[in-house]
Amino acid sequence: MIKQMDEMVSGLEATRRRVGRIAKYWGRVMAKIVIAVTLPIWLIPYLVWRKRHG
Repeated sequence: MIKQMDEMVSGLEATRRRVGRIAKYWGRVMAKIVIAVTLPIWLIPYLVWRKRHG
C-alpha cells in the first residue's frame, strides 16, 4: 500500500516536471506571439513620432 503511494507520488512529480517544461515552452511561444501582435500597434506611432521629430 505504502509502495503504491510512493509510486503514485513519484509519477505525479514526473508529470508535474513534464508539465512545467511544456508550460515554460508555451509561455515563451505565447510571449513571442503577443510581442509579434502588439509590435505594430506601438511601433507605427513611434515611427510617425520619429519622423515628425527627426
